[in-house]
Amino acid sequence: MRERMKRLMPKPLIELYKGIRYGFITVFFYLFRLFPIKKNRIVLMNVWGFGDNVKYVTEELIGRKKPYELIFICNRPENVTVSNLVTVKKTNTLSAIYALATAKVWVESNRKEGYIKKRKKQYYIQLWHGGFALKKIEGDCEEYLGETYIKRAKKDSLMTDLYVSNSTYCTKMYRRAFWFHGEIAEWGSPRMDLLLSENEHRKNRIKRDLGIDKKKKIVLYAPTYRNSKDTSVYELNYDALCMELSKQFGGEFIAIERLHPLVREQSSQLKKQGDRIDASSYKDMYELMLISDVLITDYSNTMFEFALMNRPVFLYAKDYMHYNKERGFYFDFPTLPFSIAYTQEELFEKIRDYEDSKRDIVQLFLEELEVKETGKASIKVADRIEQVIKRADSKK
Repeated sequence: MRERMKRLMPKPLIELYKGIRYGFITVFFYLFRLFPIKKNRIVLMNVWGFGDNVKYVTEELIGRKKPYELIFICNRPENVTVSNLVTVKKTNTLSAIYALATAKVWVESNRKEGYIKKRKKQYYIQLWHGGFALKKIEGDCEEYLGETYIKRAKKDSLMTDLYVSNSTYCTKMYRRAFWFHGEIAEWGSPRMDLLLSENEHRKNRIKRDLGIDKKKKIVLYAPTYRNSKDTSVYELNYDALCMELSKQFGGEFIAIERLHPLVREQSSQLKKQGDRIDASSYKDMYELMLISDVLITDYSNTMFEFALMNRPVFLYAKDYMHYNKERGFYFDFPTLPFSIAYTQEELFEKIRDYEDSKRDIVQLFLEELEVKETGKASIKVADRIEQVIKRADSKK
């Protein structure tokens, strides 16, 4: 009902409402800072829901069975399914900002709202929602992000006590692009722990939930977000794709389509070309990657993460020239070690011509980035949280 009312309201009225609400929340946040910090309270945040790096740290904390008060904050708590040991709250509600104002530890994968200010005795861990980046981010593309966002991002980095990186390459990028001068720990990405685990039981459970026979092979198509409203860049003939993959790699392939959260609402506009499972609303992208045998993406950093499992990656970039001008890349896209196609027919040709030696080239590329993924990043982050809380106890 609230969303429907927003769509019917004139834009100036919506902006006025947002301004009043933002001011109201800000006042209460600073009032809540008068309350004492709860040494066992840990707030974990991920805008899109229970997923990404924060999910796996939360699961590790749950498994330790310590007397922590775990609070998870996101935009749509009604879609979150998690242990009853975790309290789920909606972003920017009074209960959520009270939790933030009084928690000992914050764990985050996005930027915090501009009104939020860390207290001296609080500890902030920033996991970020990316690892290796192809597209330029934050300080490396300030002109695309706007003055308001950049100001908020700089404030967020200034509050942060610890960034967690997955490689020497990312450490250098974080230091520069995030305007950050504090501690960066090269522990890996918590979400990669799942991909490096080869958990057969979990793989079978995920396939069962999606209605997929465990003997079938899977190709995951996961294009990234564009500012353009042209949905044709996401279209793919899934029947022809699966046929080519089956010829090249053997077995029977089925396709999973995973659109970016910001593109989901446009999915009805896409021309349906063949059978595929629409997993755009599936809660955890990394569970989909775990069960997939082949990844097709375009400019997403998932290309690097999927490749760490030593599985084939194909890049399908119909709008490369436009996208490169719009955002800019850290790497020279045409020289990336993956099979790259700019048309659908070229994609099928790349699949037909694929050789296993391509995997060796990709692995050499990743070695040059000095990757530090060990499958234990969640453990390392949880260990740090324990240390912070123990130090708080010892100072009493």
